[in-house]
Amino acid sequence: MKVIIVPYDPLWPASFAEHQRVISEALGHLFPVIDHIGSTSVPGLAAKPVIDILVGVASDELLDQTIQPLTNRGYTYFRKYEPSMPYRRFFAQLGMPPGETPPSLIDIGNPFVTGGPIPSLVNIHVMVRHTYHWKRHVALRDYLLSNAAMTEAYAALKIELSTREYGDTNEYNAAKDAFVKAAEQHALAWWKG
Repeated sequence: MKVIIVPYDPLWPASFAEHQRVISEALGHLFPVIDHIGSTSVPGLAAKPVIDILVGVASDELLDQTIQPLTNRGYTYFRKYEPSMPYRRFFAQLGMPPGETPPSLIDIGNPFVTGGPIPSLVNIHVMVRHTYHWKRHVALRDYLLSNAAMTEAYAALKIELSTREYGDTNEYNAAKDAFVKAAEQHALAWWKG
């Protein structure tokens, strides 16, 4: 499969705002912080047309309390990623074929991945606020917003990677992992300073 990278869409912030409203209604009792992250949060940056949302909660004990409210709103819960990322609860709004209902759960061991015929339209990453993983997402976004050269380099890499074939979006993510990890370290140092 090819990963589709498109020019920045000025409608992405409005899409984020609509999902922010839904998430806030679903999780308001947990007092979350809801941020637009990822490439669609950086004006001018080419990206997969997937809105990434970071939901910060106050403690680890609240992570599992987000599952039922978000699945009730139509987001699919990907438990399958928790063994490798126990600090995160991951949800997606899936672009299902007409007439099909998205699954509420993709469990551990399930081979389902997004991309191809069932793309992810929105990714929701729930984690505890002010932890390392929460900070790295926010720092990278803010760093890209303030560093045009890094933003251009990231866009060029994504466009080049989009010319290759992948088994799924996880393979694409792995292909850009070294760049992203290095950028995150620069971003965290910059953010602390």
